Amino acid sequence: MADKALLLGLRREVVPALVGLLAKMNLEPMLDDWRSFSPRAWRGRNRPIMLLADADNRQAPSMAGFCREIRRLWGEPPSLLVVTSEQKLSRLAEMLDAGADACLPASGPIRLWERKISRRLAGSRIPTVSELTEEIPVNLLDVFYGGAGLIRLGDVASIHPGASPRLNRYRRMAPPESGWRGTITSDAIERFQSGRPTSYLSWNRLHLFRLPLPEEYDVAEKVLLRRVGPPLIATVDRSRLPAGTDVYSIVPGEGVEAGYIACLLNSRLLDFYFNRLAKNGSDGRLRLDDLRNAPVPKPTARGQVELKRAASLLSYFGPQPRIWIDQQTKDETWERMENVIFELYGAGHAVRDELATMHF
Repeated sequence: MADKALLLGLRREVVPALVGLLAKMNLEPMLDDWRSFSPRAWRGRNRPIMLLADADNRQAPSMAGFCREIRRLWGEPPSLLVVTSEQKLSRLAEMLDAGADACLPASGPIRLWERKISRRLAGSRIPTVSELTEEIPVNLLDVFYGGAGLIRLGDVASIHPGASPRLNRYRRMAPPESGWRGTITSDAIERFQSGRPTSYLSWNRLHLFRLPLPEEYDVAEKVLLRRVGPPLIATVDRSRLPAGTDVYSIVPGEGVEAGYIACLLNSRLLDFYFNRLAKNGSDGRLRLDDLRNAPVPKPTARGQVELKRAASLLSYFGPQPRIWIDQQTKDETWERMENVIFELYGAGHAVRDELATMHF
């Protein structure tokens, strides 16, 4: 008899893909919803070895209380994974303290879920780099670990976490009275595009876990990167506003263009690197150390000019008026950008074919 995996309250659109994924792992998927779910009914022989619970479901209880109840009733617990939206990942610490093993971002790709679930089935042990790279072609590894002229991203830019309030009452969704400051959060960021502030924080060092310094955000150009990933989603920002709790603020060093860094972070190569080689956090967030140590090409004059031009054309946010470009121009610009990046990394056609085979 196959081991059971219980899917609790998950959205209909994700269930088919998840059922297929679990079947590949020799797990029998069982469905239940929050209304009829009873932890007592799943004890003993019925107890699943894995429980995936949707924290975004309107019928879901307090996830911290739910995690504690599961641990109390089931004794030796299953792997408990919580599926939640990026906006609620700020509550992750509370869920983990209550007994959850990990969080899966609701908007994350199925390959990210596969990686997280595989880890839990292997005993929740973080795999080594050699284990993660066993099935990765050598020529792809050489791009990041054997290529000449590569440096760390932290060598050409300073990377800072966004502002995070200590309590929810220090956050507002609309501009309140003075003393509050707008922040750019992940839901306002798309690749090469950024919107208006979506969160306002009480700008007081007693109300924030860390008060960002002006040089971390009040600059002419910086790069904003969503912390939940992969895939990486970055944009050039000129708003001089601080980043929110789920965004990294990346300030280029002297002589380095923000568009150059944004193009690298949005590329297929770094998407692959963070998807398959970097450790990332158990909640799917990009770790600050991994980001600082990411291998990037040394900035060259030609490379920076080409990538800055591509970022400007693909961007809809900045001091210039919004300019509409057709889809064909977008696709051609994106292809030129990728070609320049492959050339900077010294990656040939074989590497591109390998990436396409692995769906990157």
